[in-house]
Amino acid sequence: MARKPSRKQRQILGNNQVSEQEIPEPRFNEHKPLTPRNPNQVDAMRYLRTKTLTLLSGPPGTAKTLLAAFIACEKLHKREIDKIYYVKPVVDVPGEQGLGFLPGNLDEKIAPHVSPIRDALEVFMPKGKAEYMLSKKHIEFLPIEHLRGRSLNRCMVIADEMQNATTHSVLTILTRLGDGSSIALLGDIVQRDLSGRFGRDGLSDALGRLRTLTDVGHVEFGFDDIERSEFVQSVIRAYADLYVSK
Repeated sequence: MARKPSRKQRQILGNNQVSEQEIPEPRFNEHKPLTPRNPNQVDAMRYLRTKTLTLLSGPPGTAKTLLAAFIACEKLHKREIDKIYYVKPVVDVPGEQGLGFLPGNLDEKIAPHVSPIRDALEVFMPKGKAEYMLSKKHIEFLPIEHLRGRSLNRCMVIADEMQNATTHSVLTILTRLGDGSSIALLGDIVQRDLSGRFGRDGLSDALGRLRTLTDVGHVEFGFDDIERSEFVQSVIRAYADLYVSK
């Protein structure tokens, strides 16, 4: 992640024999600060910084993806990790489908699934920088079916829309973590698209199994935590019976 040195820097290199790799590329210096807007966001950011696994569940508009993306980029800027992976199920009701079901080349197939993380990045960094990080694979989208057999070291995994992943898929994601890595499992169980024949969704299952473990943090966002807009909050409240039934 080193940039080409300027003339002044080349003079320094010549005088002090400093490696070119030691001149950092200031790619992450333009971040806008992200201030939590409610106590649950405070807890979420703390867990994302300190826990190996963070579970963020709740209705739309509570900034689950935004918070995870911001902390992941913060870790990347501090050189705590080398890479960010964005994992999201590719679902065609009923059940999970691979990217081969979509038209176009690989980049065209991936584009719709990268949009949520791109939108999140553009909240706290310039649009061009977000595109650069995605194009240079500092942030990389990984389909779940491409994870098997991988070992992901010194990275942060953002696993989004996990209500549409099966239990076995979530297990696959969690067991990819290597040294120096952490993961955020995000989702809203009401927005589940999986057919009933796939059993319990991976997010609900993970919450039941893992949220009490020592190195796991869990935040359940509520209606009062919706920050996207007053309209979205009013819509979700109108559908409150769906959340009560869950």
